[in-house]
Amino acid sequence: MRVLVTGATGSLGSAVVQRLSENGHTVTGLGRSLAKIKRLKERGFNVEQCNLLDQASLNQQVAGHDVIVHCAAFAAPFGRKRTFFETNVEGFNHLLQSVAANEVGRLVVVSSASVFDGNDSSTPHSDATPEPHLRPRHPYGASKYDAECLAATMPKHRWIGLRPRAVFGVGDQTLVPRLKRLVSHSRYTVIGKGDALVDVTCLANFLDAVEAALEANEDAMGQFYNISNGDPRRFEDIIKAYGERNGVTLKRRSIPYALVAGIARASVMMASIMPGTPWEPKLTPYGLRQVTQSLRLDISGAKAKLGWEPKISFEQGLEELE
Repeated sequence: MRVLVTGATGSLGSAVVQRLSENGHTVTGLGRSLAKIKRLKERGFNVEQCNLLDQASLNQQVAGHDVIVHCAAFAAPFGRKRTFFETNVEGFNHLLQSVAANEVGRLVVVSSASVFDGNDSSTPHSDATPEPHLRPRHPYGASKYDAECLAATMPKHRWIGLRPRAVFGVGDQTLVPRLKRLVSHSRYTVIGKGDALVDVTCLANFLDAVEAALEANEDAMGQFYNISNGDPRRFEDIIKAYGERNGVTLKRRSIPYALVAGIARASVMMASIMPGTPWEPKLTPYGLRQVTQSLRLDISGAKAKLGWEPKISFEQGLEELE
């Protein structure tokens, strides 16, 4: 297939470009960072610069492709609200217009389990996009929620969505950095009880899901599918396993949740009112929720409709990390 991958300079997008190229597809990546584009080209990949907000340029890049895998997103625990919605909603809307104008056969939309942020955590979440009154408050989750609603306006046979949770692997910029902050050479740090049940996704399992979406039957189209390892772990166990993956036993340190939550709120308040270029606090309420609140996904839909199974375990995924 002739595949176009947006967000190719990000950790997920670059991994998709590599996997699909290795498996015989003709792949073009789109990204914004010239430095990252240069590095990918040096590795032999075809990557072009394109801003999703530039409709004319996007139309040119989309033309001639059979499938688009949309990985581009602004994902951060803190940032200007406008940036989240420009990239994740307005940029996605431009892509949908280009897809329609060029009659692209299939669009694979990569969403995020953050659409469930702040929702009931007592049971695993189904594939359905939450009801409007459950729309997340944080701009990242809210913008991904709005993007899912936009996707639903397309003819069902033209698109399919994947909703991964905490993808980690080589080059990961989401889960691993959070774990690094909680692990030192001699101890690991638990915030609160550390008993939140958290679903994670090995990068290889996510890439398998992308390939399954490329080949999915028409009756599987027109909806989002949850993607994870299907093996939720206590967050303390995840931290401990990450810290001890080199065979070193670490001591446990616990910090009260209320103390960290207060620091997180104060950090965001300071970053919001400081003049000049916004800086990203190391602690934010959103980031804290990701490691202290349970979030599990029901992945039965992807198994049944896509014929996909998570093959790589959490422990195997850790072994692949640098």
